[in-house]
Amino acid sequence: MEQTDPFVVHTAADSYTHDLRDPALVPMLGVDDSRLAALTGLMGTPARRKDPDVSGTLVVAPAGSAATVVGQALADRVRGSFVTLSTGGLGRILDTRLEATQVVFVALHDEIDLDVVTESLEAVSAYRHDGRHATIGFVTGPDLPELSWLLAKGLSCHLRKPPEQSRLTVVPWLSQDAAVSRIPASDGADVAPQWVVGDRVSRAVLEPMLSERYTGLVSFASAGREHALILRDTVICGEHAGHRGPAAHGAAVPSCAFSDRCFRDGVRAQDVIKAARVQADIVFANSCMAWRPGTGLVAAEYQLAGAFQHGIPAAYIGAIHQMLPNLAINDLVGTAAAGTDAGRTCAAINDHLRDTGRELPYFAVLGLPWVTAGGGSEPCTTQAGPSADAHDGVRDVKPQLLQLGRTVRALREFGPTGFMPPDGIVTMEAEILELARTLKTTTLGEDPVEKVHGPLRRLSSLIADAELSAVADFHEFGKMSHSALNEMWEGVLDPRVRPIDAACPYCTGRLAELVARHPVYEQVGRRALVCNVCGQIADSPLDPVIGEVLIECLSAWKRPGTVTVDVLITPAARVSQEIIAAGAIHTSGAADFGMEFPDARRIAIRPGSPTRMRVNATLSAEAFTHHEHFVRFVAVVEGLVHHASRPVAVVPTA
Repeated sequence: MEQTDPFVVHTAADSYTHDLRDPALVPMLGVDDSRLAALTGLMGTPARRKDPDVSGTLVVAPAGSAATVVGQALADRVRGSFVTLSTGGLGRILDTRLEATQVVFVALHDEIDLDVVTESLEAVSAYRHDGRHATIGFVTGPDLPELSWLLAKGLSCHLRKPPEQSRLTVVPWLSQDAAVSRIPASDGADVAPQWVVGDRVSRAVLEPMLSERYTGLVSFASAGREHALILRDTVICGEHAGHRGPAAHGAAVPSCAFSDRCFRDGVRAQDVIKAARVQADIVFANSCMAWRPGTGLVAAEYQLAGAFQHGIPAAYIGAIHQMLPNLAINDLVGTAAAGTDAGRTCAAINDHLRDTGRELPYFAVLGLPWVTAGGGSEPCTTQAGPSADAHDGVRDVKPQLLQLGRTVRALREFGPTGFMPPDGIVTMEAEILELARTLKTTTLGEDPVEKVHGPLRRLSSLIADAELSAVADFHEFGKMSHSALNEMWEGVLDPRVRPIDAACPYCTGRLAELVARHPVYEQVGRRALVCNVCGQIADSPLDPVIGEVLIECLSAWKRPGTVTVDVLITPAARVSQEIIAAGAIHTSGAADFGMEFPDARRIAIRPGSPTRMRVNATLSAEAFTHHEHFVRFVAVVEGLVHHASRPVAVVPTA
């Protein structure tokens, strides 16, 4: 056994699966020194990436699979579930689950075929269309060592150093003039997506970019075959010259299996770009038949997906069917790349293709579905645009536009409610006008996503910035003032109070409900819950996005020191997909009372279960001792303001 932190190389399957269960280790079953060195060279970043979200993992293996022990160990590692694929396939298994699910399909090459993969993708799609979130990644290989190599890359991807380039898009058939309008402007070379198009898609230009520079996401839109991506003067493939025939009897093989010549005239095998040398976290091949698992026109050892798998990419997304590359797909993948995992990105692609009706929606992830290009940090609101979850609406543009419109309208109601209007409303409405005009002029048969992509991205970014800015303002106001938010709107709205049959979660006292409506704009209103002991504990819009908020912390805080405050945020029943809220926690008048709190931040809230937001409050030795400080939580999501409060006391240390 050889160990190079965090990697452990085993020669025996039993010891490998034992270490696979340990989240602190990244084991693999046999690997050559050069590949291990290449992977190790990507580790050791001083700015560690965000840990991946492995919640809801369901590991699946075919009945009798040699990969069963690996699948069981992986499920134990991530505290997920393991099942054997039975009659009825993955669809029957998913029918018994209610929660969001990340499926990891583990198998050897000869244990699955194209039909199994297609049926599994259809099952996941049906699960998503029922309003439940699901993604899938296929972890396969010709044998257990290669399967363990793919797993090791996925399990360690979040430990990699930041890439030198965020993403690279390669489009041989796109002219430079046509590309100018598609390539977004950059605020800096370190975050700029780079495009290589037209005549520049040559070996001389591209090979150094791919093999000598480390990139988060490499995205191709090109003609291709199962075994190659076709560029202007060369191809990207596995460099198969010298194999001299397939291992699988009777399977077709590319011409380089018999000579040093590529199937493209004038290209020698030694002049191709080697897929195994591409330095990237994720490779996306928007190309015909880029991955044909189990059943293909060429033997498995000649397929393009396997060549990329042999290198350092932790995930590969390819089409399992014949198709024509559509640049809207690369736009979608590029937009989703910042902070979005491969599974969700691939699901967004398939949703888009399904509803345009132009292609079969069968892109698939080779690798773990939670792998993220570039590290999984928070998306950059000025560059990244909406996440892949936001792009779930791409399969039907109109509902997403309506939701954005409702959000802008809610932000406009800050003023009539008594809150300070958020920044950027005029600019948001200008973007909505552009979107409306674009949709009005879109001709029958056109893909509206192609035209609304830019305005949609800008509007989503403006909204995200406005919500975070609004919460930051509420946060600063709360730290400077002793007033709660209700004191702002009670001076404007007409309130009505009635007792209700419910108990306060903090003191079990009886609660009253306060409902207030605007005297002029009847759709504008607030609802609050008031406890005779604890005061107002909840304050929300009439149709909230957050259903319940519970603040968990000590009731008596000692000075000096640090106090942990947890806020459990449960989405309203109407929330059916992940939403991003901007939130902050503070105590009333904290700035004058010697207490410090972190800044506002974004929170991902998933349907069906509470999300925990945790902050640490720092109390100075002079923190004001009082029996009635109020811990307050404020969040803005979909343009709506939500607020919660509970009393605490500050006491001196004995």
